[in-house]
Amino acid sequence: MSCKLCSSLLLIVFFLSCSVKQQKGQSASGNIENIELKYAREFSLQKQGNRHFLTVFMDEDHSDQSARKFTLVKDSADAAGIENVIHVPCKKIVCVSSTQLAYFFALDDIDDIVAINSSRYLFHEEMNARVAEGKVKQIGKEGNFNLEVLAALNPDVIFVSPFKAGGYDVLRNMGIPLVPMAAYNEMNPLGRAEWLKMMALFVGKEAKADTVFYNIARRYNELKAEVAGIEHRPTVFSGKMRSGSWYVPGGDSFYARLFSDSGADYVINDDEEGAYPVDFETIYRKAHNADFWRLVHPEKTGLKLQEFLQQDVRYADFKAAKEGNVMLCNIREEPYYEQSAVKPDVLLADYIHFFHPEILPGYEPYFYERLK
Repeated sequence: MSCKLCSSLLLIVFFLSCSVKQQKGQSASGNIENIELKYAREFSLQKQGNRHFLTVFMDEDHSDQSARKFTLVKDSADAAGIENVIHVPCKKIVCVSSTQLAYFFALDDIDDIVAINSSRYLFHEEMNARVAEGKVKQIGKEGNFNLEVLAALNPDVIFVSPFKAGGYDVLRNMGIPLVPMAAYNEMNPLGRAEWLKMMALFVGKEAKADTVFYNIARRYNELKAEVAGIEHRPTVFSGKMRSGSWYVPGGDSFYARLFSDSGADYVINDDEEGAYPVDFETIYRKAHNADFWRLVHPEKTGLKLQEFLQQDVRYADFKAAKEGNVMLCNIREEPYYEQSAVKPDVLLADYIHFFHPEILPGYEPYFYERLK
């Protein structure tokens, strides 16, 4: 064989070898693809081969400095040289809030949850059974976690609340990935539900999340369209006196948008997204003549309107109370916090039932009841 032929063969073998190596490494390289989110604004997702890059924004400016970033990988080979790696699917998940459980319930995935903060106000029968059997541990509240139980569980990930800071430094020092669950920063009801797509990545149920969310968004937008051009828009206000103050959702809040989408006008008209305290005189001035009064609160079972009005004699002066239009979601009786984040379409239907009963004849409200 001539030297020229030998050289040619060596070059072919070399290039073939490079090509095979490039193909093998392609799962952890190549172009980074942005995953489109239609409504959610408080997190972003990108994909590169078998890697997913998750960014959870922690301030309203979405600054890179305060954001929490994670790389989710299915193969250990894809984790080389990467910080904040979480191997998925996770088989040992800890949730420190019932609102986080809502997403796993919607995905029909509770077998991977090994601990929760508390079973108080927990309605999910199977999860309650798992707690009773000791399959799911209770680790306590922020600032008072049972560290021995957590250490023994050695979880793959803990979903934490970005709104509470107590005790998280200790968990971080244990080397457990802490992922902030910031869905409650979403002011769009569908944005809050779209966090299903993020949570699904941790349990390998992306296709399920897409289907569930598609159906939620479709029904929500259909209901919203039903009342979009309605002429009569009743007025509504929210909350009650607590410790000397009345906390009202802002005029650009999650609840304000739900009221608007359900064909009602919220009495608070400002640009605030969060809730803030006002005195009784302020809320009375704005809401004394409003058509509906909406409440989400733990109350005694079977609360009647007259009993509610006895909590503060001034309540009887509101038009909504006089006309029997007080809507209560009693969180001692209804699974509001463990379901509502992924059921904005149901919340919307409940509101439309009260505000415009002719739109949904025969509908039975799911979360709310009219105090009798």
